[in-house]
Amino acid sequence: MLRSALVRLPRVRPAPLALPRRWYQVGPNSARPGMVIDLNGSPQIVVAKDHGGTGRGQAVIKLTLKHAVTGQRSQERFRGNDSLEVMQLIQKEYQFLYSDDGKAHLMDMQSFEELAMDMGAFEGGKEKMPFLEDGMGVTVQVLEPEPGPISWRLPPRHAYKVKSVELRVARDKGATYVPAILENGAKVTVPDFIKPGETIVVDLEQEAYVSRA
Repeated sequence: MLRSALVRLPRVRPAPLALPRRWYQVGPNSARPGMVIDLNGSPQIVVAKDHGGTGRGQAVIKLTLKHAVTGQRSQERFRGNDSLEVMQLIQKEYQFLYSDDGKAHLMDMQSFEELAMDMGAFEGGKEKMPFLEDGMGVTVQVLEPEPGPISWRLPPRHAYKVKSVELRVARDKGATYVPAILENGAKVTVPDFIKPGETIVVDLEQEAYVSRA
């Protein structure tokens, strides 16, 4: 006697609705420092706001802006009834793993997922590149909901080992700063009491010695 076989079909879940992803809008009067706006397709960070007026008495708002990637500053004027597209800029912590073929390979410190970004998206350019080390923490700027990661940069400070220090015979009273080369090849000036092999903390914004680590 044959029994009919029961065939279980996999459950198919309905695909979620694709909702349009939009940024919200505000008027220039509601703009505040730190807010990121879309200006002609480029992400601009509001640095300062100033109220003014035209000869006809119409209210004008002047915003000082900084490009979220290049850091270039500009000033733009808006009327009170203009609309600004506000973007959400998030700072995420990653670890720099290595670079190849013009790509920087980074790892999310929370999810451990890898992210490949163009070396051209590195903030600071060639001047800051010598301070980059495998395994160091970096900050990635992410615009949500899109386009996603837009740039990455060095941490404010980092510890490095000193490879060599230029010796000087004549020394003035007090601390004298001398050129030094770090193990990664970067150059800074350090107090003359710093010796090769010591680890120091460097302010990467100023490229300056801070203290012994």
